[in-house]
Amino acid sequence: MGSGPRGALSLLLLLLAPPRRPAAGCPAPCDCAGTRVDCGRRGLTWASLPAAFPPDTTELVLTGNNLTALPPGLLDALPVLRTAHLGANPWRCDCHLVPLRAWLAGRPERAPYRDLRCAAPPALRGRLLPYLAEDELRAACAPGALCWGALAAQLLLLCLGLLHALLLTLLLCRLRRLRRLRARARVAHPLSLTAPLMAEPAGASESREES
Repeated sequence: MGSGPRGALSLLLLLLAPPRRPAAGCPAPCDCAGTRVDCGRRGLTWASLPAAFPPDTTELVLTGNNLTALPPGLLDALPVLRTAHLGANPWRCDCHLVPLRAWLAGRPERAPYRDLRCAAPPALRGRLLPYLAEDELRAACAPGALCWGALAAQLLLLCLGLLHALLLTLLLCRLRRLRRLRARARVAHPLSLTAPLMAEPAGASESREES
């Protein structure tokens, strides 16, 4: 008889416990219980993070992974999500975190996200992600873009300089060739200093003899 109450209590606890999702509804390698999806401390990165979570997820645990950013729209696709545990990740605070920062800005409470600190870049290391301005995140991507732009400009100037040098070389070669042709023409047809420039008309010599 003593086992009766304990058995009834165990049955009651099983009935009250949140049902586990079937394997097909829970993304690997996460653990799902009810509407709570636990993907914490599984070494997840951007590449290994599940592409989607069940749409009725109300609590998502991503704590203690190797996440530097989240795919755009990942959290926005969870309309009833109340809490996302995102701490203990090496977040890189640049333009790729703008969607996450926008999602955090729409949360009614920021207290659960006060431990979200930037691990990179060095200029923002240690800063709290929820309190960063969007311009600061976008500016973190600007130096690379400026470097590529400067490199492209330098390559363009180099190409223009080479083209200018090539055209100048062709022009000089053309001038030298013309000079050689003129020199050869002078050698082939020398101009005599004693010969008259124009032949005397035939009638002029006869008139001088008659006179």
